[in-house]
Amino acid sequence: MNISSKLIDQYKALDGGKSDKVIANEVPSMTVGNVSQVRTGLRHLTPEQAMFIAERCGLDIGEVLVKLDMEKAKTPEVRAEFEKILKRLAGAVAGIILTMGMMAAPASDAVASPAR
Repeated sequence: MNISSKLIDQYKALDGGKSDKVIANEVPSMTVGNVSQVRTGLRHLTPEQAMFIAERCGLDIGEVLVKLDMEKAKTPEVRAEFEKILKRLAGAVAGIILTMGMMAAPASDAVASPAR
């Protein structure tokens, strides 16, 4: 299943299963025919549509956009480069989270007070 179709499924599940008609009415520049074409792999979401769904579903917009471009890539070499970008993005996010966790940790009592 492609990322465009997965995004539609996630959006559909938000309110307990929206119909394709409801999705088409809510997602910018979407028609019921577009939803059907995405599901069959004949078309992809536009970046704007993917962003709209990612925002509503609480997904990382950058990651979604990279995956969308990766899905549209014509050659394995281009897809591989997008995969590298995703890995670097994930590494950077992990590093930021680790740094923030270390900064939020309480100070240790093991530090001795200066002598007078």
